[in-house]
Amino acid sequence: MNDFPLQRIIDFLQTVVPFDTLNHEELKRVAGKMEIAYYPRGQAIIRRGESPPGYLHIIQVGSARITISDESEGDILVDLRGPGDVFGAVSLLKGKEALFDVTAEKDIIAFMLPAHEFKELVEAHPSFRRTFSLSLARNIKAVRQSGDRQLSQLAGVEAVKMDFFLIGKRITDLMTRNVLTCSPSISIREAAQKMSRLQVGSIVVAGEMGNPLGIITDRDIRSKVVAGEYGREALVTEIMSHPPHTIAQNAYAFDGLLLMSHFGINHLLVTENERMVGIISEHDFQLQTGNSPIGVIRGIDKAQSVDELMSSRNNIDNVREMLLRQGGAVNKMVELITELNDRVTRKLLKLTELEIDNDGMGRAPVSYCWMSLGSEGRREQTIRTDQDNALVFTDVAPKEEPEIKAWFINFAERVVEGLVRYGFPRCPGGIMASNPRWCKSEAAWQEDFLGWIHDPNPLTLRMASIFFDFRALYDGIDFLEGLRSRIDEAIDRNPLFLRFMAKNALYNRPPLGLLRNFVVETSGEHKNKLNLKNKGLVPVVDCIRILALDQHVKTTNTTERIEEINDRGIINDEFKADLSEAYNFMNYLRIKHHLNARAAMTEPDNFLDPSALNSLQRRMLKESFGVVSRLQGTVEYRYQAGFIVET
Repeated sequence: MNDFPLQRIIDFLQTVVPFDTLNHEELKRVAGKMEIAYYPRGQAIIRRGESPPGYLHIIQVGSARITISDESEGDILVDLRGPGDVFGAVSLLKGKEALFDVTAEKDIIAFMLPAHEFKELVEAHPSFRRTFSLSLARNIKAVRQSGDRQLSQLAGVEAVKMDFFLIGKRITDLMTRNVLTCSPSISIREAAQKMSRLQVGSIVVAGEMGNPLGIITDRDIRSKVVAGEYGREALVTEIMSHPPHTIAQNAYAFDGLLLMSHFGINHLLVTENERMVGIISEHDFQLQTGNSPIGVIRGIDKAQSVDELMSSRNNIDNVREMLLRQGGAVNKMVELITELNDRVTRKLLKLTELEIDNDGMGRAPVSYCWMSLGSEGRREQTIRTDQDNALVFTDVAPKEEPEIKAWFINFAERVVEGLVRYGFPRCPGGIMASNPRWCKSEAAWQEDFLGWIHDPNPLTLRMASIFFDFRALYDGIDFLEGLRSRIDEAIDRNPLFLRFMAKNALYNRPPLGLLRNFVVETSGEHKNKLNLKNKGLVPVVDCIRILALDQHVKTTNTTERIEEINDRGIINDEFKADLSEAYNFMNYLRIKHHLNARAAMTEPDNFLDPSALNSLQRRMLKESFGVVSRLQGTVEYRYQAGFIVET
């Protein structure tokens, strides 16, 4: 080391995270332990499957290519790392063979810190632990992404090229910067002439300072002027949509698509510090993807009858399946699929009520709420999804209730049957609004929920695991917000309820044996397979639900609950990252398994054959099951669930 330019190394390390947190003496000591290496372009530095490297590599000059070797596709790029980046940390800390191949993309000069020195730094300094603690999460994510190409190779994905949204595209990459604007004092005719002259589909109504007041689209002119009540000489303010929906220019393109889908709109104004910098339209998305779920949503919204709604089923089925085939950001894909499913249900509620009225039985006699439960309530529906729903109607006088309940049961049965026609099977356990048990008044529902908390037994705990993930798909009585507050209060008064729920959440254990081998079925229809849903996903959902109820977390989505629980200090950042990626990875494998079944024209199930995975996927699945075990251990310790005795 005496021949090395020590001060230059120190100066360089002061720019590298987390070495920049060391004091001068410690930094000098560490620099003195380093060696220097040169790797010409194309040289293999680390090979996947080999023993851990003896050094942490810190790139000073050049770049390294991090890849996974795939039998069918060759090398799949995971990451590119340049000056100031490191590689080799994962294998060193885990003490396991290398997960990735590392090759010099450009000529590299790297400083090499011996493994034992690196481990001592991680042990001694929180900044090093924080920097390198997300390794498992990064590895799971990388392995999941490495399979996305294979997933998208399945037949029928060309029509919706959603992978565009999975490579980090931002709104600023798609938006139109030159926005056509007009004063609020001009007529609709003048605005239409401007739009026609520039051949654009929208015009923004702006104030004196250029601030957007509203937006007018071709559709507004057709529906409100040509076929509506406004004349061409009326002011643009009469027909503009206001306030306009906006999005930040650094937001992800997928978030823009989701926002358009949610509100059923064609345009978003792009803003920065409340200043308009551009506009993005559905057409911009279509240019990049070849199609857009927004068009499917518009078809749902336009349906004038139940039969007409059913005619859109094939389109939405295709879009739903194509989205899932793209892999990538599982939670984002599922979020958009939930939006599509929600639209169908809301439209069906509206059309069914109109249909009953046309049959001479009138509209809803009182206000009501349609509750989504289970995976639907958590916004986690994919392909193999049956119904879980319930109905709440406003409290009425006892003598009126039988007639009102009869109307709602008839209404719910028609909705449930409509959902069956649309592709959502009935719940095998009868958890549907058409069941008189799950169609009742506010007071009756409140009594049920609070009763489950006060009397935890096998039946009530099962009900809680389904019903406590409720959300309103339609709420005309604002019932659920108040119910959630009363549930929080009841749980605070009876903490034993959470202890019983915790014991239930430990029933399904991840299928790993003592030597970390997969525990599979030994006989029967699913021999040599494991139940990925019951043994992997359900334990996460159950444990996170308990922690969310304990902390009065309002959201029902599992990923969002994990974020909230982390924010409240129940789990640390490292565990949160590992848990989120493990959950997404298992969900990814389940979706891929379902899609393979569809491609083979067989009925999807949740039983996965581990031997069908490649070696990296099997390893990451074991790591994911290990994370689930840690979560169950956290819950068991926190609630002392092991000491609960059934009565």
